[in-house]
Order: sequence, then structure tokens, then C-alpha cells
Amino acid sequence: MTGTQLSWDDAAGDEALLAPADRLSNWRAFVAPLAAHREVVVKDPEAVRLARDVVAVFAEHSALSGLTRAQLLDLLGPAGRGWPVPVVESRLGLLIDMGFLEPYLLKAHQDRYVVRPAGLAGAFAAERLSLYGGVDELVGLLDRTRELFELADPDPAKALEALQDCRHGLLVFALDLQRQVANATLDELIRTQRRHDRTDFPEQVVALNGLVTRAFSGHLVLEDAATALIEAAQFYRQALLAAVGKILDNGGGSLNLDVLTPAEYHQLTRTAGPEQLGHFGDQLVADAPSPWVDGQAIVDTATEYVPSSPTKGRPTPPEARGDSRSDPFTSLEEAEAHEAVRRQVLVEDLLAGLTENDVTAVLEDQGWPAAARTLVDLLACDEDPKVPVRVELAVPVRVDSTATITYLHRVTLHLSPERGDGG
Repeated sequence: MTGTQLSWDDAAGDEALLAPADRLSNWRAFVAPLAAHREVVVKDPEAVRLARDVVAVFAEHSALSGLTRAQLLDLLGPAGRGWPVPVVESRLGLLIDMGFLEPYLLKAHQDRYVVRPAGLAGAFAAERLSLYGGVDELVGLLDRTRELFELADPDPAKALEALQDCRHGLLVFALDLQRQVANATLDELIRTQRRHDRTDFPEQVVALNGLVTRAFSGHLVLEDAATALIEAAQFYRQALLAAVGKILDNGGGSLNLDVLTPAEYHQLTRTAGPEQLGHFGDQLVADAPSPWVDGQAIVDTATEYVPSSPTKGRPTPPEARGDSRSDPFTSLEEAEAHEAVRRQVLVEDLLAGLTENDVTAVLEDQGWPAAARTLVDLLACDEDPKVPVRVELAVPVRVDSTATITYLHRVTLHLSPERGDGG
């Protein structure tokens, strides 16, 4: 790897887009505060691009009095931007009903339209969500908060609200990073980390804290809010470092070439030497492909096959041996006797001279699969009436995702002398 990190623009493009399902989920979350019902967002993410094309058409072809609906159909349809006519008609109707397109004159039966600037902002915001998943909105919030504190006489109430909004935003992103570190696939985690890699939230928060101290020195409420914001930034940084660590650990161990973008690999081919590039193939395994045979070829071969020897002679019977060690029943009895002795020793070790003992900690220390073997031995002893022990499995089961054994009942071993007589 070179010491210079590629810029975000080098990795931008179609590979930076979220998956269609993720884009729709982000858009639904984005409009949820404004929505009247759950079906307010389109189901096809490609349909959102038509709004950008509408903006482009108005910017490039609009007259002083706007564009008519017929002109829009012509400029956006197959002869223009390539959209199917039914799609254009349906989307234009919705954009007009929602106020994205407004009549040029506020009179009835007007057929000339212009783009409302708020709709333009919505189209650009949807595009940012497709690329960065909302990270840019937090960048903008921090910028606006910094500008507020740079005023000659900032309003304390607005300043406090802005600091709290920034803290809440950082915590939401940090908690989402934590969730993805625990549950997301490596590819999803790489995409998320790349969106966050273009930010410098901790540095911005430190600079913002200096502005708070300068503008409101001695204001305890605002200073506490600034301290809480720094703590949130540290929490966010820890979550981001955990994401990077998981990517490097899993990507390196699995030789996953998706850890870098195509643009970054292209940059490496131009700047890195053979020694730096050679390690990509050190552990790759190459083998010639096996011959491909379909089912019909197997049937045809079996039909044409003629055995060289149509009959086989009777096999020579084995000679009788007087050695008792060759008797399978004798071997089985010896194995069972050996297993009984081993389990008896195990039970005595676990009881340690007591009449009952909780062996849960022993199983935890053994780890998987040794604990499973020990538990099977104990249950076999419990089933054997000749072994004077009883096993108690507590209910409910204990679940601990951080333990060596995730699911485990509390296991207690009891000495039962009355069972030893075979009853």
C-alpha cells in the first residue's frame, strides 16, 4: 500500500451507491416525519432519477414562462431523456400534485410549470442519501452550528439546541456503526466505513468546543453540553475504529479483494511496486477445472458399458480362528468396560468427595466441544442405573453471546447411592 490515501472522489461512482433496498429504506426514513401513510415512497429507486432529469430539462430548455406538460413529455420521453411515456405521465402527475412543479401563473387550467426550489433541494438530498446514507446532513449540521457560535452575539438557547442536535446525530451514527460491526456482512461494513471515512467529526467537535468556550465562558449549561458532545464524538470514533478493525481482520484473513475499491486497486497498479502487489497472490490456490459431465452422458455411458467378466466366483470363506480377540462381541464388551471406568473416574473427579456439586463452571472452562463430551458422559451416567449419580439441568437456559459457550443450562451433579444396586 502507498502512504497516500485516495480521495473520496476517486472511489465515487456506481460502486459507491447503496443497494436499491438500502436506498429505499433511507428514503422512507428520510420522509417519515412528513409522511401521511406508509406507501408515500416509490418502490423503484430508479424512478427517483426522473426528478433530477426534470430539473435538468427546466434548466436547459425552460423559456421565461416555464414549460408545458406536452414539452416535458417530449423532453423526458424516448426521444429526449429516454423515459417511457407512461412513467413520465405518472411521475409528472405526482410531481404536480405534490407541488414539485408549480403553475407559472396561479390561475385555473394553467399548463405551464416551473420547478419549486424546495423540490430541487429534495432531489439533491435524495441523491446524497443514495451515496452517503445521511452522513452529509450531520456534516452540514456541524457547519451550521459552528457558524452560529462565530456570530458576534449568539443566542444561548439556539446554541444549546444546536449542540444537543449535533450530539444526538453523532450518537445515532455511532449506535448504527456498533450494530453493523456486530451483524453486517463484510461488504456492507466496508461500504458503511467508506461513507464515514470522508468525515472528520472528532476534529470538528474539538474546534466547536473551543468556540463554545470562547463565546460562553462560565456558562455551565452550555459548557456541559459541549463536554457531552465531545464524549459523543469519542464514542463515535470508537465505533468507527471497531468497524475498520473488523474489516482489516476479516478482509485479510479471507483474502477478500473487496477491501479496496476498483479505483484504489487501479491507483496501486500505477504507484505500488512488485513487492507490495505480490502478496495478493501468495496464498491463492489455483487448480485445473474438473471435467464437466451431465446426467445424460452418464446414462449413455452406463448403457454402453459391458462388464469384462459377466460372472464372479464365490469368495473363499475365511478360516476359523481360535483367538478370542477377533470376536467382535468380546471387543465390544472390553470397550464398554473401559468406557464405564472412564466415566466413573470423571464422576469422582467432578464430585470431589461431595454429595452434590455445580459443574457449570467446569463446562465453561472446558469450552466447546470438550464441554459437550463431558455433558454427554454425565447424561449417560444418569441413564445407567448402575452408576450412583443423578444429573440436574436447571431451567431456563442461560444465554451469553460473549461466553465461550453461548447457550448453557446450570448443571448440578448429585450422588445417589440408592441407584448403585442396579435398581
